[in-house]
Amino acid sequence: MKNNTFSRRFLIGAAGAAAGCAALPENAVGKNDRLKITKIDMFPVAAPMQDDIIYSPEFVEVPSFDMVPKWIMKVHTDAGIVGIGESNRGADGAMIRKTADAIIGKNVFDFNLTDIDLPDRHGYEVFESALYDIVGKAVEWPVYRLLGGLAQSKVLVGYWCGRKNAEDMKRVAQRAKAGSFTTIKIKCKLEDPVVDVIQTIADEAPGIKVIVDPNERFYTYEQCLPLAKKLDEIGNMMVLEDPFPKKDHEGYRKLKEQASYMVCHHQSNPLEMIKAYSADAVDMFNTSPASMPRFVSNCYIARAMGYDVWHGSSHDMGIRDATYLHACAAAGNCTYPSDILSYQRVDDLIVDPIEIKDSYAIVSDKPGLGVELDEDAVKKYAAEA
Repeated sequence: MKNNTFSRRFLIGAAGAAAGCAALPENAVGKNDRLKITKIDMFPVAAPMQDDIIYSPEFVEVPSFDMVPKWIMKVHTDAGIVGIGESNRGADGAMIRKTADAIIGKNVFDFNLTDIDLPDRHGYEVFESALYDIVGKAVEWPVYRLLGGLAQSKVLVGYWCGRKNAEDMKRVAQRAKAGSFTTIKIKCKLEDPVVDVIQTIADEAPGIKVIVDPNERFYTYEQCLPLAKKLDEIGNMMVLEDPFPKKDHEGYRKLKEQASYMVCHHQSNPLEMIKAYSADAVDMFNTSPASMPRFVSNCYIARAMGYDVWHGSSHDMGIRDATYLHACAAAGNCTYPSDILSYQRVDDLIVDPIEIKDSYAIVSDKPGLGVELDEDAVKKYAAEA
């Protein structure tokens, strides 16, 4: 029988033409593969949100989260392949730079991408993104194949807004309806007019379901229950996420019994997921750690529990959203609307935005992350380091 297996050297050689690499010699394996890191560029950026997305005037918080700088990274290799990454908001550039300098000269294939051994974990997400992008481009695979394979070619996403009053929510609901989104996720605090806001969505966009995320701002189950019941009466609720501290499993179990909609924990710790499941405290999870493979593994855990999930976010830009999209694509039970929201920035810093059609983000089948850094946008939205 003909042997159809391919060595890593063969795959890199085949990818070399696209990357401008010379053919590799027969003995080129392991550390001799041409994928050594030669240079790492870093750029601080802050691309604001579009108008009328985050706060109604009375709820404005300073500084607005969208103007907290991020770092964009370009990792160059001796094969001519460049990987791109995007950090969390407020990441320490000096710490990231120190780690970047420490890995220059290393071969990308020497890293275990499921848990990258970096001298410091600060900014882990920006390195993970760039290294996965490089390997995907090298072997001509989309990143989702490196995460286990394609489970879904499009990922359900939702519309999002921050703390709003009822009048301003009219415009939000109209925009979500015009964009053919199926859900709106809102943020709120204890004192906000949440019932009026959710009723406005029901009036303006009756086909749209709502996810309410107070970020644990209600102190107890007892404090939350009156609001939870009023929201149930409106009839358009999909999920209530983290209304009070997640450690109160008994409170969440009782809330589930009282509400006809789903109750959710934003949880990325698998041990805490198991505890919540054992206590019958949730209906599903928003699970979104920084690591792509860890997200996929958490999805496997949730699936074993009989739960579907969605991917949360920090309301990021295009590169980070691309990592989320590939992770979701590799997880067949990521079926609830994920927070892939770079379309709400004035610029997502990638050349071609992630395509969203009828509330689904379309998964790219291009090698690597499948997105290209917009160099002009990076200059335009440069921030203070």
